[in-house]
Amino acid sequence: MKTKKYFFLGGLTRSGGTLLSAILNQNPDIHVSEVSPICDLTYKINQLFDCSAEYQACPFENRRIKVLRSIIDNYYYDIDAKYIIDKHHSWSTEYNLSMIKSLYTDNVKIICPVRDILEILSSYINLLEKNKNNCSFIDREILQYGLSNIDNDMRCDWLMSKHGTLKTQLTSLEYCMQYDENTVLFLEYNDLVNEPKKQIEKIYNFLEIDSFNHNFNDIEYNSTSRDSEVYGVPNLHKVRSQIKRTSPKVEEVLSKKIIQKYKNIEFWRNITEDTI
Repeated sequence: MKTKKYFFLGGLTRSGGTLLSAILNQNPDIHVSEVSPICDLTYKINQLFDCSAEYQACPFENRRIKVLRSIIDNYYYDIDAKYIIDKHHSWSTEYNLSMIKSLYTDNVKIICPVRDILEILSSYINLLEKNKNNCSFIDREILQYGLSNIDNDMRCDWLMSKHGTLKTQLTSLEYCMQYDENTVLFLEYNDLVNEPKKQIEKIYNFLEIDSFNHNFNDIEYNSTSRDSEVYGVPNLHKVRSQIKRTSPKVEEVLSKKIIQKYKNIEFWRNITEDTI
């Protein structure tokens, strides 16, 4: 089995992670996964060790680490690329960052795509409006808590609640703020769209690997994701062949109440000299 070097892709949903994957995957030395199960699998198997009476009776820490470490190697056994970028929005939590350090590398590198929160909410709502006949994962989660009369304001509030996908990701990003620019790279969606070449070069510098001559005018993304089955939202990870903004303005999608409630909360910009 060839030795691979692992990097990680976290950040926020609807913030260009799929576009970034499609671009970087043009480089034969790089494999960027779709949202992978590695983060969850490693966490849960580690928890099983903690709960196992048999293991606690005979704890062999080196064996435990070897088992956990082998998960990612075995999952990517058929990938020939030198660099694997495993994508999961929870990689940047405190627990998972420590897991990366203990299992994979001391030189942790996490790319975190980010975007205006209102634009993310608008992107979700716009997508759901186009697919009204499908019950999205957002609605399923809301219904599980016994709530009804679901509207777009409720969907936005849910995404930003303690139970919601977006709030969970924001919380994990807050933890990343303590790390330096050599560990975490915040990549703004609008910068990726407006200056793709510059932003991709920034990623290569961050990862400390040789750059590649990417094609930004004919992007292909061969997804195997079963979005409509799992999330109830077709084309959740669709990428256009050319990079351009097509989203409507947030004012055309979100209510004034939601805009007022969630505007200007992009905390990662408060400590940067300029927008990444």
